Amino acid sequence: MKKIITLLLLLSISFNISKAQILNDTNVRHQIQLGLEKMYSYDFKESTEIFQKIRTRYPSHPVSYTLMALQTELQYFPLKDYPAQQKVYLNYLIQSRNLAEAMLDKEEDDIEANFFELATLGYIAAYDADNQEFMKAVGVAKKAYSYLKKGLEWTEKQPEFLFSSGIYNYYRVEYPETHALIKPFMFFFADGNKKLGLQQLDLATRKTIFVKNEATFYAGYVYMKYEGTPTKALHYNTMLIEKFPDNLLYQMQRAEILTALNKFEEADDYVAKLQKQKGIMFQCAASIFKGIQLERQHKDDQAEAYLIKGVKMPYDERFTKDYHALAYLSLAKIERRKGNQDKAKEYVKKCLKIAEYKSTTAEAKVFLK
Repeated sequence: MKKIITLLLLLSISFNISKAQILNDTNVRHQIQLGLEKMYSYDFKESTEIFQKIRTRYPSHPVSYTLMALQTELQYFPLKDYPAQQKVYLNYLIQSRNLAEAMLDKEEDDIEANFFELATLGYIAAYDADNQEFMKAVGVAKKAYSYLKKGLEWTEKQPEFLFSSGIYNYYRVEYPETHALIKPFMFFFADGNKKLGLQQLDLATRKTIFVKNEATFYAGYVYMKYEGTPTKALHYNTMLIEKFPDNLLYQMQRAEILTALNKFEEADDYVAKLQKQKGIMFQCAASIFKGIQLERQHKDDQAEAYLIKGVKMPYDERFTKDYHALAYLSLAKIERRKGNQDKAKEYVKKCLKIAEYKSTTAEAKVFLK
């Protein structure tokens, strides 16, 4: 139960803004949109200037602090590799939450204040989880659940809630299907609907401003990880890449999707971009994708070197854990071709231990038969 509470909240994090001051101010709304576009394009100087102007205009509103927290996480991604910036990030979140709670003290059902309380608690929970502080993350996530439930009721009032509602509706059904151990605890949570969740995610990619990029990324993520339809995932990723070609997270997702579709020549362009990055997470992804490509072309010696290099690097729980599983499955195929059945089974077991992609686990189980 603890794990699912944390997961649902972490995956429901987005930048939703409702009524009250911000959406009533057309100029500030435009500035927020422009600032987010600059931020996702890695133009942090410009986005910082825009966010500071918003803070000057609304010094008692949490919006600018939430924006700066988002920017800090993106600018120093993955944040856990930058201890000094972790403190900056947490400070922004604490300031945002304090201001949101001040708004809630005045009006308990203030939609905008409820969102910022949810967002802040969710980001703190994600931070704790990324730093292996799971009990702390669960404690924070429990506090946020009541705000998440309110958000489910406010989709009609504010389209920006389509993203959080879509994620919740989908994962409320999907996660216990994938993780049988948590099924007995699911009666604590409001019912979900996978079909509705997918519809809400798609609507969020078209009808929102503030959560558009997050919704588009996770639509692709869900279609890859659980629906097993990389063609649909590519559709959503293309929307991101065309607008933000330098965004590393979107590049990594594209390299994965193109590799899954066996479009190796196209994938190589993105793998090469990832290989140039200093971050271990991107190096890990690039090495594994290259290894998978070579394994599928039966270039086993070259593939093995890339794959082993990849799995020796630590994975990121949220983004690259399943890449390791894919690597182990490819290594198993190489060993089987060599006639090393015991070694092949050993790799498959390692794959199943960490895999969450439905297509990966299904293929691995067939491999063991």
